[in-house]
Order: sequence, then structure tokens, then C-alpha cells
Amino acid sequence: MAPPTPVYDRFDILTRYGEKLDNPDKYQCSLKSLVQSECTFKLSNPGLPPEVICLPFKRLFQRCLVPTTIVQDGKRIKADKWVNIEVTHEHTNRGLFHDPKYDSNVKKFLQAEKDLSRMLQDE
Repeated sequence: MAPPTPVYDRFDILTRYGEKLDNPDKYQCSLKSLVQSECTFKLSNPGLPPEVICLPFKRLFQRCLVPTTIVQDGKRIKADKWVNIEVTHEHTNRGLFHDPKYDSNVKKFLQAEKDLSRMLQDE
């Protein structure tokens, strides 16, 4: 399982980590990725279990060595720590929507999301 990663919007990421992302060599940054499943379910007839539809969702991270100050034995000392900065953006998973291998699942997934949203609004 991936370590917990705070969720920031693009502006927050650039404000907080802009220099690290602009100077990856200085901070020994390396690009990392993981694939998670994004799932939804399609409601079926009452009494039947819903169909679960999952798509692979890629997340990208820059792993950088960032200087920090820590408290050890009551004293502040300078140290470096590894930080995972999520750099996934709207184009990262674009290929999924153009891959014939996933075409039918993408359509089913999107339709199931619309149906679920409609059902929740009606209630």
C-alpha cells in the first residue's frame, strides 16, 4: 500500500513544492507511479447484487529529498527527509479513454456514474 499522501490542488502543490519540482536534480527527485483501481457500481434489478466496474487509475509522484528541521533530544537539528509530491494531472490517464482494451468498461463506468448520480438526486 502506498504511504499516506496529502491531497492538494495544483495551485497548492506549486506554491508548496514549486522549487523542488523546478529543480529536480538539486533535490534528488525521481518520478514514481502507482496504479490504483477507481471503482463504481451499476445498480441492477432489486434483489440482485450490483455490478462492480473498475478502471485502472495511474497516479504520479515526484519523490524528493527535502531539507527540514526536526527536534531530537529537545534540540532542533537540520535533516533531510523524503517527500512524495503528487504530480498527477488531468492528462495522466487520458490514454485510458482512447485504449480499445478499456473502451467498453469506460463507457459502462461513465454510464453507471451518471445513473448513480441521477438516483441519488432523486432520493
